[in-house]
Amino acid sequence: MVKNQSCIGVFMFTCKRLLWIIKDKDESWTDQYFRDIILTQNVFPFLKNEDNVIDPDEVIFVHDKAPCMRANKTQHLLQDNDVKFWGNDIWPGNSPDLNVAEHIGSIIKDEIEKKMLSETGYNRYHEDT
Repeated sequence: MVKNQSCIGVFMFTCKRLLWIIKDKDESWTDQYFRDIILTQNVFPFLKNEDNVIDPDEVIFVHDKAPCMRANKTQHLLQDNDVKFWGNDIWPGNSPDLNVAEHIGSIIKDEIEKKMLSETGYNRYHEDT
């Protein structure tokens, strides 16, 4: 059993498997470490593998706006590797009580409403969203 660990996970709705990357308590990741080790060696191969996700083209990487995740070089690396992600422009400003679960529902609701409003004609809600 691992005690006193912080965990960062890849949160996906279309996954077949989960990827969890465990870090030691009070350990902080530099931007470079996050890009080279976490993303390049772990997350990208996981997300691109059809054994792990139902459709790699539909994956959206969600982060918690930690400094290593919101760094411009990290955002560019995600773009350069064709990984869809919610960038710094989507997340609200820093807040002591902000967590992903509180904000993610609002984003998903907005995206579903956009899709529903874009559909027109008879039986427009026939397709599952």
